[in-house]
Amino acid sequence: MRRHLPPIAALIAAAMITPHLAHAQAERWWQHVKVLADDSLKGRDTGSPGYYSAARYVASQFKAAGLQPAGVDGDWYQPVDFVDVRVRGEGVQVALREKSTWSPLVPGHDLRLTARPATGDVEAPLVFVGWGLSLPQAGVDDLAGVDLRGKIAVHLNGVPNGLSGPMQAHGSRSRWQGMRAKGAVGVLAVGAPGVWDESANRFGNTFSLADATLDDNADQRIAGTINPALMPRLLAGSGLSWDSLTAMARRGERLPGAALTVSLKGMLPTERRTVRSPNVVGMLPGTDPVLRNEVIVISAHLDHVGTMRGPALTGDSIFNGAMDNASGAATLIETARAVVAAGGNRRTIVFAAVTAEEKGLLGSRYYGAHPSMTRGTIVANLNTDMFLPLIPLKGVFAYGFDESDLADDLVAVTTSRGLEVYPDPEPHENRFVRSDQYSFIRQGIPALAFKVGYRPGTPDEQVWLAWVRDHYHKVSDDTAQPIDFGAAAAFNALYAELALRVANRATRPAWRKASFFATPAR
Repeated sequence: MRRHLPPIAALIAAAMITPHLAHAQAERWWQHVKVLADDSLKGRDTGSPGYYSAARYVASQFKAAGLQPAGVDGDWYQPVDFVDVRVRGEGVQVALREKSTWSPLVPGHDLRLTARPATGDVEAPLVFVGWGLSLPQAGVDDLAGVDLRGKIAVHLNGVPNGLSGPMQAHGSRSRWQGMRAKGAVGVLAVGAPGVWDESANRFGNTFSLADATLDDNADQRIAGTINPALMPRLLAGSGLSWDSLTAMARRGERLPGAALTVSLKGMLPTERRTVRSPNVVGMLPGTDPVLRNEVIVISAHLDHVGTMRGPALTGDSIFNGAMDNASGAATLIETARAVVAAGGNRRTIVFAAVTAEEKGLLGSRYYGAHPSMTRGTIVANLNTDMFLPLIPLKGVFAYGFDESDLADDLVAVTTSRGLEVYPDPEPHENRFVRSDQYSFIRQGIPALAFKVGYRPGTPDEQVWLAWVRDHYHKVSDDTAQPIDFGAAAAFNALYAELALRVANRATRPAWRKASFFATPAR
């Protein structure tokens, strides 16, 4: 593999040159993708032998790029400990008390359950809390005045009209934090009428950080999803009508809540195992004696989802994760090469290939709360995850764009290249909280995440959406799929330029005055 890296100016010009030369610029990036998405790594599941192989490869590439190790004890790795909790199917008993009668509920038919670290035997009344959102700053607080002490909260999935994309995503992700603060012992979600798949798994597992202070599901003794067909029974005697609630939900209206007249009891035996998996961290120290203590973290997740459990219908059981996210990890490596070659970064730049993104952004959650570098303060994060170089690069999606002045840096870079920043066309997909930049935002750190973008109604949109439909988290996300190498080269060049621009800007990155996320520890 060639070690020479062109100067940053050549990388920046890649988007403006011929497709042949753009392909050559992307060749090294593609070689990384092929290594990380190889069948031998078995899908890079968190803590697996394949993941460790991928971590060693990234560490070797960081070293070759000229970074310094910035893990723990002078190494490239920051070990992260996890707990994997599962419900033992045998011995599970769940019942609903209606008036004075207990009636058994059937897992899979009436509800699905997900094990949490605190899961165990439970008996508690139910309370319906509408959408279950606690966003008083945005004028939405379904929990205001609700007594949830020792109770199980029941909520509809979704959000009301009127919330921005980032706010509806954050509100959906942070429901339990508000419920827990009110004393709830569990949560049950319910979807739209008629939407229930009895073939889905009856029991789910939870992969959590062993550091309980960072467990977003702390103290959840029961968690799951209710069959909508059960809701009329749950609401009986409460004064609420399931038909009225679903009609209001379809219109995106605020929903009423009420204490229910029923209780739920469960015997939920669990089993657990411990897992260790590292973040891979390298560093390029800053050149300015003052600004070097301000740290920019460039991140991408290294893990994927492993292998298929049970027989593979196609004969292929490996989720290679070429686009998700070998592509982003490869960009991380090439960005390191580019900024080392360019030099002159006033702020320190840390490159973090994080683990357990597919388990809930856990590796970045740990890193944001416990940075591995020995000095300095993280002031910004740039993240790329499944950036999808499938179409020509005409613009980018930037999740978090409206929240901080990092947007100004991005606009300057894209404008100079004749590119645009497109608004998120699918805010309901909650992508703002589905990539690792969200872990840094939760710590009060301005952050952006990126993908190759499109305008709605164009052929590019159809290519993008078809990939999500046909390849996302499927065994077909491998290196046999067609890639636009010109888009990959142009995206990587843009990303490197942006990283250097943020590292060298005169002022520390700052939140917009109106941003909800300026307060840390969200």
